[in-house]
Amino acid sequence: MTSASTLAANCTQMPNSGGTYYIINKGSNHALDVNTNDTSATPNVITYENWKPNNQKFVVTKQSDGYWEMKSVYNNKLVEVYNSCTANGANVDTYDDWNGDTQRWELKPQSDGAFKIVSKVSAKSLTVAGSQNGANVYQNDDANLSSQRWYFNPVDGQCGSGSGGSNGVIGFANQPGNDGLSTTTGGQGGPEVTVQTCDALVRELGTDGRRVIKIPANKTIDCRTAPRPVQACRLDCAMWNDPGKLWYRLPVGNTSCTSLDSDTNQTFTVQRNDTRIMVKSNKSVIGGNKNSSLRGGTFVVYNAKNVIIKNLNIFDVNPALVEAGKGVLVDNSTHVWIDHVSFRNISDGHIDFDNSKNVTVSWNRFFGQNNQVCANHHWYTNLVKNTQVTFHHNFWDNAAGRNPKLYGPNTRAHIFNNYYKNITYFSISVSHGAQALVENNYFENALSPHWREGEGFIQASGNTYVGSSAQNTHRDSGDRVFQDINLYPYALQNPNSLGSVIDSQTGPQ
Repeated sequence: MTSASTLAANCTQMPNSGGTYYIINKGSNHALDVNTNDTSATPNVITYENWKPNNQKFVVTKQSDGYWEMKSVYNNKLVEVYNSCTANGANVDTYDDWNGDTQRWELKPQSDGAFKIVSKVSAKSLTVAGSQNGANVYQNDDANLSSQRWYFNPVDGQCGSGSGGSNGVIGFANQPGNDGLSTTTGGQGGPEVTVQTCDALVRELGTDGRRVIKIPANKTIDCRTAPRPVQACRLDCAMWNDPGKLWYRLPVGNTSCTSLDSDTNQTFTVQRNDTRIMVKSNKSVIGGNKNSSLRGGTFVVYNAKNVIIKNLNIFDVNPALVEAGKGVLVDNSTHVWIDHVSFRNISDGHIDFDNSKNVTVSWNRFFGQNNQVCANHHWYTNLVKNTQVTFHHNFWDNAAGRNPKLYGPNTRAHIFNNYYKNITYFSISVSHGAQALVENNYFENALSPHWREGEGFIQASGNTYVGSSAQNTHRDSGDRVFQDINLYPYALQNPNSLGSVIDSQTGPQ
């Protein structure tokens, strides 16, 4: 057992939505704890010395109404006031997620750095009855007592600024890797640099050493170049039931145009105007608010480690072409976290991966509507090839295929608590030995929700299917996956509660 006195200092930062925390009482320095001896349908909440078991770990997630849910890693139940009681002394327990106000809490920072945790249903504070192990937790009128004040300490690591793995990253990016890193911190610890131009962004991301590179609030970094002529294959959209529109695709290698469904092998001169931005190791690039943007640029994370891309809009990368730029390319890299980014009007993959490990993709929004391509839907959102990646709390919104496409025997993709809406070709596909664990996602009019396209493996559970997703036959499952790797602590939300949360909280904030 680990003594509480040997843990990290109590943190005063607001928790990151989706992060996993120990919730520490100020008065006793003991942790919020689900009583494992209580085998009822509503296991009781107590406090106990913080020795770090799963029943002291909670995933805290901000909801669309501004209140928070606290879900136990141990039993996947939410902390709640029993029976929605509004009286002083009402007990606090855990119960299945039914989207009730009694399971929601307001986190109010106090001048001493701790938090009041206030019930939405009663406006009373979370309170512990004493400082002994096993002390009961209940609600009461707030009396400014230390027994009513709490800290949120990240499960893995010291307190920080919110840009590192100990401050919100969940999944493979928060596991130790063969690169010597225990989590993903990006440029944390290095100088902070604010950039105003594409040239400055390229220079800072290409510099050796740690950097936290900030794109200011309401700023668009425009990385479009002067038009450059390239040769492309012409595709007639009539075959996609979209007559009268032409679409152009750059042939790769020795690919012929007719093999790409063109009616001729003749190529045509078109223009592209994008910039490839090389990202070196130990970098964070972070937008200042929901309007911080990158236009016409592709982040290329190649042969790098410890990279964070966060809180940005990436858009307008040759949207009328295919194979003419991505949003983010991660290749032969480790410990990469892409969080709260939106992608719109991108030529090729919004994010593509090859031969990479310890990657997390969280709270991103992939806009698939693109009126410049056939059927007005983006076709190639995410390719994951021989890569270990966690996708959680992302929104695939009106796309066609590859959401994601999983390929290769070294691919291990954990896909949980994501939202799929109006997917016209396929949502998730698995082939060539790839493995997918698909849990508690919401599929709304999304074709081929999880499709064993070739020799791949899918284990699926807890997902919700509505509209065309409910009738579609490609809901493949039944395999045992991930027998060769260790997973991490995480908690699953009820997929039926995801809609408003995902819609309001994906993309930059």
